[in-house]
Amino acid sequence: MPVSVDQFAQQLIASSLMSAADLNALLVLLPAAQQPKDGEQLARFLVSQRKITAFQAQYLYKGKGKSLVLGNYIVLDKLGQGGMGVVFKAEHRRMKRVVALKVLSPTLMKTPEAVRRFQREVEATAKLEHPNIVTAYDADEALGTHFLVSQFVEGIDLAELVRRQKSLSVENAITLVLQVARGLEYAHAHGVVHRDIKPSNLLVDQQGNVKILDMGLARLESAGAEQDQLTGTGQIMGTVDYMAPEQAMDTRNADGRADIYSLGITLWYLLSGRPVFDGETMMAKLLAHRERPIPSLKLACPQVSTELDATFSRMVAKTPAARFQNMTEVIAALERCLAANCYAIERPDTVIADGSQFKDVVRGLKPSR
Repeated sequence: MPVSVDQFAQQLIASSLMSAADLNALLVLLPAAQQPKDGEQLARFLVSQRKITAFQAQYLYKGKGKSLVLGNYIVLDKLGQGGMGVVFKAEHRRMKRVVALKVLSPTLMKTPEAVRRFQREVEATAKLEHPNIVTAYDADEALGTHFLVSQFVEGIDLAELVRRQKSLSVENAITLVLQVARGLEYAHAHGVVHRDIKPSNLLVDQQGNVKILDMGLARLESAGAEQDQLTGTGQIMGTVDYMAPEQAMDTRNADGRADIYSLGITLWYLLSGRPVFDGETMMAKLLAHRERPIPSLKLACPQVSTELDATFSRMVAKTPAARFQNMTEVIAALERCLAANCYAIERPDTVIADGSQFKDVVRGLKPSR
């Protein structure tokens, strides 16, 4: 149903994105022939003048203008959506700082367990401040909506990077994985186990820096029995393509070594462009991670050295006891591989020796939506 100019203007003013005075001052400068004749033309004009975003215009046109403001934050765009809710790009009304706003799904707000899990993510994120972890700024509730405010990273996730590049060079892959390992080393030292490390939860910015995000499944050592209730419902918590075997069996027993497994599987994906194990069903994939032999990373990517292949195999050992026991050991092993030039052939178009060429590649990629 068409929306009139007055109807769109009412939505705009009610949302507090613009005042009536500011809107009138803008429109009065237009010649009569250029005055918008309906709500759609008014929306297009305001977007062209950068007074509102295209996303905001769509919400206003649908009569949802009030939902564009949450407390001190104005929603600018939608970044993504997951099981727990929606992530928006937003701006603080006074500070003008652009942030990522994770909003708990309205249906989940009616579920006490989901609200507690969201609160756990807030607590886990608030404990951590590291260059390779997305920083939490704020958490609040407005109009019955729970939301988490975090650092906005201008870039793309590693899953999208691999989809566009097909696969990464060995040196690039090690460098990126090392950044993740350092962030996880810090998180583990502060009692936080991520439990959902995968390429889509790892953002790379325009300078080639990796940021870990999404603590929705994080395990807090301080949570105790309450956390066991949250993760003991029989649900599979995590992403099966990257999940450690013991995590699939019992999420409550997944410690930092489960993150090591997931990071090893991530390394495989960055170098091969495909999952380690295939399977038509989720159960088939879970069983493959538990029972099928660890494949050779060197066969999947001939540029890989024997030492890096051995490092990968130890990261993804079937039992936690057979893996590296902490991220510090992982970092040391990967640094040895990088320092020893443990790759046979390096593609010259993606060398990251000083980071400059890789940064050029990243800068040319638009953020995924």
